Amino acid sequence: MAIRTDKVSTRDPFPVPAPMHSGLYKKIAYSFVGVTFLIIFAALWFSSVRATATVSVKREPTNVAIDVDLLRMPKSGELRARVIQGVFEKTDTFKATSGAATTVTGVSRGTVRITNTYSRPQPLVKTTRLLTKDGRLYRISEGVDVPAGGSVDVEAYADEEGGAYDFSAPTAFTIPGLSESMQRVVTAASVSPFTGGQQVVRMVGEEDLAKATEAIKAEALEEAKTTLAKEVADPILNESVFVVNTSESTAGAKVGDNADEFMMSAKVSVTGVFFSRSEMETFIRDRIRDRVPSGRELVSGPNDALTLTYAVASSDALNESARITATANVLTKPTSADNLVSKEAIAGLSVGEAESALKNMPGIEDATVTIRPSWVKRLPTLKDHITIKVK
Repeated sequence: MAIRTDKVSTRDPFPVPAPMHSGLYKKIAYSFVGVTFLIIFAALWFSSVRATATVSVKREPTNVAIDVDLLRMPKSGELRARVIQGVFEKTDTFKATSGAATTVTGVSRGTVRITNTYSRPQPLVKTTRLLTKDGRLYRISEGVDVPAGGSVDVEAYADEEGGAYDFSAPTAFTIPGLSESMQRVVTAASVSPFTGGQQVVRMVGEEDLAKATEAIKAEALEEAKTTLAKEVADPILNESVFVVNTSESTAGAKVGDNADEFMMSAKVSVTGVFFSRSEMETFIRDRIRDRVPSGRELVSGPNDALTLTYAVASSDALNESARITATANVLTKPTSADNLVSKEAIAGLSVGEAESALKNMPGIEDATVTIRPSWVKRLPTLKDHITIKVK
């Protein structure tokens, strides 16, 4: 019996991957280390970049007010002065300007001068007639005695209403009530224009009266400047400031009246405070830096011209004392640019872009930007890494 012998095949196991080469592990490790290094380097770079923007801020006029006590016999911290008061009475004529213009007819009036070349006085009664060459008749408003070899001025008015009786050129008159021989030695001629026969009038308004009052005060002030200065008679006290008060005023018309013009009279009280200009400037210069507003600093030099204006806060003419507020107009600049410069607006920009943006910001005249390290070309994006300096 034959015995069958079959060959049994052995099954191969699953393939096992070959172990990785140690060099690949090194590459992965090096790559990881390199990326980590780059991240650390970038972090250090971003944290180390700093930018400084140096800006020139605009100088701006600033008013600085300082109170100054002035007395005739000053103490420490006070200035020498004279305080003098005067009362001035003024009267003037003003135009009415309110409302629509209206033409009205009236009686023309003016002033004439009657001259007597005869050897004895010549009396003339009220309403004595005056006649122009062209036949216009006028009358004098009151009786007069014209002295021998002399003359008198008297108001005259037209015998009728109308613009035909108005004139401005000098005009001669005869006196028809006198004999022909006396008319040759007693003559009359106008010394002012004759007006009122026909005129355009407007309504007197509140503004007209207010302007007239201010004009009267201005006239009184001009007179006071000369009159009061003469009383001081001290060339050292060469600066002055005045207070003007109207104690009484009277208008020749009231609001709503129709008139071509109206009279305004006023009694005006003027107080003058006289002091030394140089002493005042020295006093102000010694104190001005302490009065500059917070957040600003003075940029005017000690020898720069000082522009001062004055206002009287109080005055006592009896004791010759006053307190005035001297206001100096000086140049100042901000002590910080924090409120002028927006760091967000320049973060991340190139140097040129940042400088251009800074120069366009309000209050900035010029700007330069520097970056550390110097090879970096753009400003940091973190605003805390940007420093603003004022030049």
